[in-house]
Amino acid sequence: MYHFDEARYGRTCLLVLNVCPFTLRHVIDDFFKKQGSPDIQDFLEKNKHDLYHIMAKKCCCRLITSRVTPMYRSQWDLLYKRNLSPCRGKCSVGGDCPCKFDAIPGITTNVMDITLCCLVIKNICQGAAINMTHIDKIRDIRNKLIHASSATLDEQTYNGYWSDVKTAILDLANMVSPTVHADTVKMIQDLETRVMNRYELEELKKVIVNLQKVEEVIIVLLISINTLSVLKVITCM
Repeated sequence: MYHFDEARYGRTCLLVLNVCPFTLRHVIDDFFKKQGSPDIQDFLEKNKHDLYHIMAKKCCCRLITSRVTPMYRSQWDLLYKRNLSPCRGKCSVGGDCPCKFDAIPGITTNVMDITLCCLVIKNICQGAAINMTHIDKIRDIRNKLIHASSATLDEQTYNGYWSDVKTAILDLANMVSPTVHADTVKMIQDLETRVMNRYELEELKKVIVNLQKVEEVIIVLLISINTLSVLKVITCM
C-alpha cells in the first residue's frame, strides 16, 4: 500500500501535467482566433520572429538576450521545421534565422506540454485578458513538483498547491468558454476522487525522473553556452 504523501504528490502532478495543459491549449486556441488567425499554424508563422528571439542568442536584427533563454531548441522543433529556402528577409547574422523555418503544417496545440503552453502564452499572447499571474503560479508549482527532493507532499503543502492550481486553471477556463470550464471542472473532480494505485505512482515517478534528466542536461548546456559567451566578451575587451 502506498503512503498518503505519495498519493498527494501523484494527484497534484496529474493536475498540473494533464489537466492544466488541456485548458491552456484552449486558452491559446481562443487567443489566436481572436487575433484573426484561422489556425495555430498561421499564428505561429506570424509570431516566429518573437519566439526565435527567445530561443536564439542572436537573431536577424542582432538582438542578444541578456537572460537565460527560456525556450529550448527541442521546444522550437516541435513548432517549426527548417525550409529549403534562403533567407527571405534582411538578416545580418550568419547561420540560422527565423526566415529559414516554417510552422509545421497541420500543427495543433496538442503538441504543447505544460511548459510550452506557459511559454507561448507568456511570450506571444500578451495584450489579452489572460491573467499572467495564474500562468506564473501554475509554472512555479510545476517546477517545484518536478524538482522536489522526494515524490511526496504533506497535507498542508498539498492543500496549498491544489487550491492555487485549481483556482488559477478554473479562472483561465472560465475566460475561454462555459464548455471549457465545465470540462475542466469534470477533469478535476474525477482526479479528486481517483484512487491511485502503486503501479500508477511508479509510472508517474518514471515520467518525473525523465523530465528531471532532460532539464538537467539542458541546464548544463545553457551554463556552458553562457560561459563561452562571457569568455568571448572578455577576450574581446
